[in-house]
Amino acid sequence: MIFVGRGERLEKSENRFIFSRRDLKRDAKTNLKHHYMMYVVACLFSIIIQAEFFTSDNLISVRRQVVSDAVNAVCELTGQDDHVRRIENAYKSIDADADSLYTGVKQYLYNKTFENDDANKVLGRTRGTLNQIINYITEDTIVSNLYSVVIQFIAFGNVGKLLIIILLAVIAAFAWLFVRNVYIAVNRRIFLEGRIYKRIPFSRYLFFIRMKRWIRASFTMAFRTLIELLGMSTIVGFPVVHFGFFLMPYIIAENPDIKPWEAAKLSWLMMRGNKWKLFCMSMSFMGWYVLGSFTFGLSNIFFSNPYMICCYSEYYAQIRKHAKEKGIPGSEMLNDEYLFVRADSNKLGEIYADVLSEIEKPEYSLEHLEGRREQFFAKNFGVILWNSKEEIEYENKEAHRMKMKAYEKEARGLVYPSRLSPIPEQRKIKALDNIHYMRHYSLSSLALLFFIFSNFGWTWELFYYFLMKGQLINRGFNHGPWLPIYGFGGLIVLMGLHRFKKNPVIFFFATVISCGAVEYFTSWLLETAFDKKWWDYSGYFLNLNSRICAEGLFVFGICGLAFIYVLAPLLDNLIRRINRRVLVPLAVTLVLIIAADFVYSNFVPNTGYGITGNFDNEDDVAVETVIEEG
Repeated sequence: MIFVGRGERLEKSENRFIFSRRDLKRDAKTNLKHHYMMYVVACLFSIIIQAEFFTSDNLISVRRQVVSDAVNAVCELTGQDDHVRRIENAYKSIDADADSLYTGVKQYLYNKTFENDDANKVLGRTRGTLNQIINYITEDTIVSNLYSVVIQFIAFGNVGKLLIIILLAVIAAFAWLFVRNVYIAVNRRIFLEGRIYKRIPFSRYLFFIRMKRWIRASFTMAFRTLIELLGMSTIVGFPVVHFGFFLMPYIIAENPDIKPWEAAKLSWLMMRGNKWKLFCMSMSFMGWYVLGSFTFGLSNIFFSNPYMICCYSEYYAQIRKHAKEKGIPGSEMLNDEYLFVRADSNKLGEIYADVLSEIEKPEYSLEHLEGRREQFFAKNFGVILWNSKEEIEYENKEAHRMKMKAYEKEARGLVYPSRLSPIPEQRKIKALDNIHYMRHYSLSSLALLFFIFSNFGWTWELFYYFLMKGQLINRGFNHGPWLPIYGFGGLIVLMGLHRFKKNPVIFFFATVISCGAVEYFTSWLLETAFDKKWWDYSGYFLNLNSRICAEGLFVFGICGLAFIYVLAPLLDNLIRRINRRVLVPLAVTLVLIIAADFVYSNFVPNTGYGITGNFDNEDDVAVETVIEEG
């Protein structure tokens, strides 16, 4: 192996370490029990971004009957029974999921729609090797529809195709390199900390960013993938390569300063003589995979996925200890000792002496606010009239106190002690130092945040729809570039759930319930008043009267955490820089414009294709309805 130099080869018998698989799995179950919800969410996010656990998405793809109905409708309406059935049989022969089948049928209909289009003669959207290559590279509905949208705005064929290829390559490379691939290492860091410590802060999702090692970790994981791709050239060689470099995510999770080739070399040396036992342990999980196929992935999501990562984390901890005892070259770089053992209380007391003395100070009061009414709204809803100098001083003190409280958990040994890390934790962006999510928001700031949330929702649905459907649609009941339901939802969680912000888990579920109530009531109100539906979740998993669904509520919960704990404070910092003479008129103007749109839309609501349904063409209704339900 090229990574092993002279003097570094170890006999397999010397490097083998003995461990009890039963004891390892017992410890893994204990770890899972202590951090069950955190681990489930971490692995579920891996599924959502398609980083790993590819066999666990059966739950999302339980739409085969609906797609079958869609295929029948397509055959009936187009008269192209033979061609469509061929698509269906081709996808079924490779056991593709229903979404892929839908993509194939939709692509065929798209081709038939544009085969007589003049623009198609220039851009060639339906035939040719290039089109097939693009579809093969992109693979999923989102990027292939991005292709169909972009070509509508480009008039020259060669330039258009070149730009599309470049755009798709950039999007795919960025998502894979800096999000999907590196998240595997982030996940491993979370599980490793959970082995020793009772609590895992949510900031661990930003571990590599806060350490200023995100790019290096991304390239290390990319290097691992490249090696495995080379190993796939032979069927026999791939398992050897895969298990030989299996430890790389754990190595950089412990020490993100390690260079890619150093991590690869160290993993290979540590696994020399130990690949077979790891292979056998991975095969012992086959029963869980089989069970997952019978439970539509539910058992994978809620148990086996986090359980397996717990087992692999225990394996890494044991083989790491063995490597350091044997003096394997490079094992000295595994230097984060307090990731595997707790520091003694005396050392923690010495390192965090300033924190313990700071915590003993009394909390700051709201005496700078005049009147009990102002204090009541500030304490319970986080709302004030405006930001005075006294208010800013109060918030700076509170932000410092919250930081000390986070350090207090480290001082007591409940959380990994960042001050004892071999690489000091430093925030990448200085603006993040002033994030204080328990802050008070002025009325002007809330007005602008309402507009920003509403515009974000409109932008999100606009791009989501054209990525999924290939068309730009002005979504929503209103006519302007905003969806007020997002604004109201943002303000409800920002103010109504102010008292729950100190507990992210409770806040998450409270956000899900609150947003679900807002979405359900709004859907019912609009349908009752106008006899139309602006959204329909028929066919989605765990939907309630087609008004809300589990998938959407989960997204709202995640977005709520991001907005309240990160984005809203950062946006408020920017809003506070605006002069009050400009801020107040701007806030009032935006509120009046949205209010005027409300009044106008009450008489002339925004309806049409992709907004309240596809009612422009009777034939489209039958096809689009069954497909949308899937």
